[in-house]
Amino acid sequence: MAGALISTGTSRTAGQLSGDANGNAAVTLPAVISQSGYDRNAYEVDAGAIVGTANADLKTPELDSDYRLRVSLDSLLDEENFNYTAQNTGKHSFTNTTMTSTWTAGNYTTNSGSITTTTTGGVLASYAAFPMIGTHTLSCDVEQAFSAQPQTNSFVEWGLGIPGAATVAPTDGVFFRLQSGGLQGVVSFNGTETTSSIFPLSGGTGTWVYTNARKYQFIIYISTTEAVFWVNDMTGGALGALKLGSVPLPAAQGRLAMASGLQFFHKHRITGGAAGGVLQASVGAYNIRSGGALVASSLGETGNRIYGSYQGLSGGTMGGLATYVNSTNPTAAAPSNTALTANLPSGLGGQGAVIAAAAAATDGIWGSYQNPAGTVNVQGRRLKITGVVIDAVNIGAAVATTATTVQFCLAFGHTAVSLATAESATSKAPRRIALGFMSWAVAAAIGDGPARGPIVRDFSNAPIFVNPGEFVQLVGKFLVGTATGSQVIEFTWQPIYGWE
Repeated sequence: MAGALISTGTSRTAGQLSGDANGNAAVTLPAVISQSGYDRNAYEVDAGAIVGTANADLKTPELDSDYRLRVSLDSLLDEENFNYTAQNTGKHSFTNTTMTSTWTAGNYTTNSGSITTTTTGGVLASYAAFPMIGTHTLSCDVEQAFSAQPQTNSFVEWGLGIPGAATVAPTDGVFFRLQSGGLQGVVSFNGTETTSSIFPLSGGTGTWVYTNARKYQFIIYISTTEAVFWVNDMTGGALGALKLGSVPLPAAQGRLAMASGLQFFHKHRITGGAAGGVLQASVGAYNIRSGGALVASSLGETGNRIYGSYQGLSGGTMGGLATYVNSTNPTAAAPSNTALTANLPSGLGGQGAVIAAAAAATDGIWGSYQNPAGTVNVQGRRLKITGVVIDAVNIGAAVATTATTVQFCLAFGHTAVSLATAESATSKAPRRIALGFMSWAVAAAIGDGPARGPIVRDFSNAPIFVNPGEFVQLVGKFLVGTATGSQVIEFTWQPIYGWE
């Protein structure tokens, strides 16, 4: 019966299998469990673009001894869109030797001076470091274009690790390297490098070549056993998603990198002689993720992780946002209802001093901050406030013949600085949240705090949201007091917040 069991025609004899012209049998699995065998479930990670589609990379799912399927989600560790026009000094460092870089036109661009001089370079690096943990996968995506094809003695390196000085190879980590011969993957263990070959084209022949000035997405996946390098042609060209290659864990190493925490970096250096021609790299954005155990974070927590805690956002004011002048006491001022008086804190928290006033029905702005409005160069982020802390002390003079009592509230959401801003079709009036009272009895001495101590309010179960362009303000009103010119209430206030 050999050779007679498969029929490739439209009709078949009983007992024969139907098949195609290549001899592949057409089968339907038995519906009766007792007659069925086992099919092994596998998922395609890569169609085999490196060595041809006949060698697809297949992975089987993983179950524990109690039949639970292992699943995971990505946790976002960092995200940056270079749509601004100056370095975010709160998030990134930039060191260079002669070679300059620019932040403009939606890109971080290396070698902005178009030099070819040897022993020059520049490196942008995150202050944050990202963990390599057990079976987690640490990944890095970078959207990037090059102005020209690779040049001799010119090296562009980007990925995760310890970047080192501007004119030397990264000292540790996993990264791409563009050199005169083409693009390759590098695993550096405290300076000892294990590299892939120059990345080939599909089918394993030739060299992968980019188109000048076209943005590509370069991706690194770092696990405990290998580093995998991908490129995605985001223009939808013929390449599509392409697995360029991988570097397995070297036999003598416990991990791919010696460091347990890896910074994001992008380095461009010219070493070993003058570059053969001008080359620039333009980075539009990058993203860092950890895949593995599910890590639950609120959007505000994620925002602080990505954009920075208690500091300015990319494209905005750099440094801390609270108003604290180093080694200088604040100058006392009288608050206004319609504007922030000079010398009172204009940041998101800070210290200030208010001249004690007689009782009046006037709400005064003791501190004010406007959440930056979003533009093409400035991030528009919602400000999530989960708490407020206020503390104060009486200075200048003891409390005179009348006690001092101040009522505080938080004003937020208004689209103009004035507390008298009206609600309309195009503007918002301030929303108010009562914060509490501070009181000083008659004869309270210089240096005394309020009778009931600091005000601490927790909004974590019902957060306050301040949209881009809106204000948030600390507002105080003297309910009881004497207009004693020398008596001053010095205070600090601090919103507890995150960015979304």
